[in-house]
Formats: sequence, structure tokens, C-alpha cells
Amino acid sequence: MYIFFGLPGAGKTFSGKIAEKYFGYHLYEGDLDLTSEMRSAIANQTVIIDTMRDIFFQNLIESVKKLEKKYNKIVVTQTFIKEKYREQFHQAFSQAKFILIQADQATREERILKRKEYALDIQYARKMTDIFGTPLIAHENISNNTGEEAIKEQLRRLLI
Repeated sequence: MYIFFGLPGAGKTFSGKIAEKYFGYHLYEGDLDLTSEMRSAIANQTVIIDTMRDIFFQNLIESVKKLEKKYNKIVVTQTFIKEKYREQFHQAFSQAKFILIQADQATREERILKRKEYALDIQYARKMTDIFGTPLIAHENISNNTGEEAIKEQLRRLLI
């Protein structure tokens, strides 16, 4: 199990789709478990508090436990904005390996502005950047500034 995490627009889902297409992983987009309260906060650009995140991460953990019974190879994509939730997820899935997907700010923001399926205000995304906790959990890094072939090559080295 791999966890692709990082800032909005970094390319977590894009990288997950490459892992799915070329390496046989089942892709699960963690945002599918966002609560209606969280979706509303994002739409209205209001603060998401930890009690909201607590519920979300319990839902995400339960969803992934179900997926584990069905799939041998799983990639979960999610921002994992705070270290405590990375640790909580890792406690539930000790075999999970974290990969931080990174892209420069201009690239991330350009991608966010082009999104149609998941609207995220650029100012709200910047607020998320400001509170994104420095990853302390053991993780690898993928740079996603240049596209599919570069991601595929980096994943080839990382995915076991």
C-alpha cells in the first residue's frame, strides 16, 4: 500500500492514475470520503477544524480496510495536511509507505485553476499550503513538474 500525499495541485491523483495504469495498483482517491461538512467548508472557503478531520480520517481508514480485503496493491491519494493524521493512518496500516508528491507553486496553482471536476479556490489552496505540516513520517519524494514519463520513471524505482 502506498499513500501519495501533498499539496493541492501537486499531482497526487495524476500520479495515482499512473501507478494504476502501468503498475497494476488499485487507486483510491481519499477525497471520496470527505464529509458533507468538509465539502461545504471548502466550497465556502471556511476553516476545516480537526474535529471534522477526525471524522474524515476514520471514514478513510474504514474505506481502505474494505479495499484491503479486495486488492493486493493499493494507492491512496490524499493531502494528509497534518502529521498527526499521517501517523494515525500509519498506525492503522503499518505496511503503508508514504510518497510525497511535489510540484512548484506556479505549477500547482496552474493545475488548480484548470480543474473542472473539483473546484478549489486558489486563495483557499494557498491557505492549505500555509498549514501543511512538514512531513516527519518516513517517506519518499516524487517531483511532478514535467509530466507522465517522469512520474512513471520515478514510480518504477519506488513501487515494489
